[in-house]
Amino acid sequence: MKKISILLLLLFFATCNMPQVPEFVGISKIDFKKNKQGKLVLLTHAKYHNPNLVGGTFILKDVKVFIDNKYFANVNSQDYKVPAKKDFEIPLEVDFDMNFFKKKNNIFGALNAALKNKLTVQYNGKIYFVNMKLNIPYNIDYEQEVKIYQ
Repeated sequence: MKKISILLLLLFFATCNMPQVPEFVGISKIDFKKNKQGKLVLLTHAKYHNPNLVGGTFILKDVKVFIDNKYFANVNSQDYKVPAKKDFEIPLEVDFDMNFFKKKNNIFGALNAALKNKLTVQYNGKIYFVNMKLNIPYNIDYEQEVKIYQ
């Protein structure tokens, strides 16, 4: 009986591994919408895959958005429950700052973007994956070109 217990205990430790940070797959959608106050909001969905047998929580900290390499805003997001062994999406909202386009350099950039029909949107910051009391930091550095009109 002792041998079976020791064997099961060794098997348990051999199959246990540290949780991994969910893999960032990409941004599935980038769109503009109006929020409840009628302000324009940049809405994106970040796609991830969780390889872990258990879920956890994503906590966003200081994720900044840049448009055409100029600081635009911080991401608004609540803590998000991460499902176990699944693909999932996190909705990210950024309040659209109209003052961004009032600056002289940004106005020319916006006109140039309108002529080219594209903007470069970049996300930089940290996400923390909290799993079984472990707090694993995860850097975000993602850039995508977005068509302004179809």
